[in-house]
Amino acid sequence: MCKESQVLYDLVDKYSDLMISSLCESLKIPSKKEPPSGDNAPFGLPIRQALDHTLNICRQLGFTVKDVDGYAGHAEFGRGKEYVAAIGHLDVVPEGGGWTKSPFGAVIDKGFIYARGSADDKGPLYAALLAAKALMESGLPLKRRVRVIFGCDEESGFGCVEYYWNKAKEERPALAFSPDAEFPLIYAEKGISNIYLEWDIPVREERLRVDSAKGGERPNMVPDHAKAIIKGNPDELYEAVAKLNQFWDSNMSYTLEPDFIKVTLKGKSAHGSTPENGDNAVSRLMKTLLTLNLKDDKGWIQATLDAADSTGRKLGLDGSDDVSGVLTSNLGVFEIKGGKGLITLNIRYPVTWDLQEKMKVCSTKIEELGWKVARFTDSKPLYVPLDEEPVKTLLEIYRQETGDYESKPITMGGGTYARSTPKAVAYGPHFPGAEDGPAHERDERISINNLIKAAKIYALALYKLANAED
Repeated sequence: MCKESQVLYDLVDKYSDLMISSLCESLKIPSKKEPPSGDNAPFGLPIRQALDHTLNICRQLGFTVKDVDGYAGHAEFGRGKEYVAAIGHLDVVPEGGGWTKSPFGAVIDKGFIYARGSADDKGPLYAALLAAKALMESGLPLKRRVRVIFGCDEESGFGCVEYYWNKAKEERPALAFSPDAEFPLIYAEKGISNIYLEWDIPVREERLRVDSAKGGERPNMVPDHAKAIIKGNPDELYEAVAKLNQFWDSNMSYTLEPDFIKVTLKGKSAHGSTPENGDNAVSRLMKTLLTLNLKDDKGWIQATLDAADSTGRKLGLDGSDDVSGVLTSNLGVFEIKGGKGLITLNIRYPVTWDLQEKMKVCSTKIEELGWKVARFTDSKPLYVPLDEEPVKTLLEIYRQETGDYESKPITMGGGTYARSTPKAVAYGPHFPGAEDGPAHERDERISINNLIKAAKIYALALYKLANAED
């Protein structure tokens, strides 16, 4: 271990208890996106509270602090024309169901902190803040300033960093990393697109039909619940109940009311970039509805089931490249209401692709179903070759500090703030084989020991990047 490492490691240990207690207070704030509340809370009051809490901690620690209109904030120290940065986020996805511990209780059990946001991304972001504090206290010489940036809308579309870089015109870092993924590091992130589909469903009062339905909360989460209201005359409803009783799915339940049936399906949530790790409740709902033989609805029910295919094959979206692998598709949001069907697909596409070309094929297949693509968003892929900065420096630090020369740099379907600015990649905090996470799933957790270990690597990383050659 080099002299600088020892100094930084000791300081991380010195301040770790303070940082863990501050993190737990932050995790108790349910910072899910809500409607704007005033000029400085563009993403709702809970996220505003999480930002206030964090910036107050930074002031107490001696950083220079800036609140960028509630969209983001940062803590900084040092001198120099340029700066290096760690960029993470304070917003979280909805908690979902099935937790065995309070999702906003910040419960510590057997060395893990359990809470929504513990692994994604408050825990890692506070580890980066701990690293910056250690580096500031070390007095080690730096060519560049050091900044930790706190975004507030990562889970819902990057509106925070769009404002931070473009409207507020904050300067860009010379080099940066996002503590929002895995070690050794992520050098390629797939492109991310949300595709919004819609179609009309004629309302026919005279026969058994789906009156309304809903599943999922966010495009980037596998739905863990879905429900439908089935209406019809009494004879049709009793016949439908008979079929539901014959259809075995332990995740399905229903209630019979005088003029409708409410069907409910449970699934398992997962991150939208890894839909194969979840159990899509909308798919289960469609399979259930197909057993009822709803004549006028059968077409869109089967089409919705096809659209839920995680490969995207049925919509002409499937494929792969040699750098980042196969496309994944997550049907994250589904709704039938007022005679209109709505679906949001969260697509993670290979880094060498042009999405516009693929959408031409997809749009044609959608039109064949009688649907239409209402709109789609496109966050371009990230790809930093292994011989370029900051990859070279960060990879070298990870290997030297851990002794792990076997683990290879990773590509992934998840998207981090690294794609929002040049010369940035995702870096940790999750170590190979660790039991941290899983992001966007129930009982999200992070190991306190691993968080402190990551903070030590981040401290050395910020030091090395701040002194890297131009």
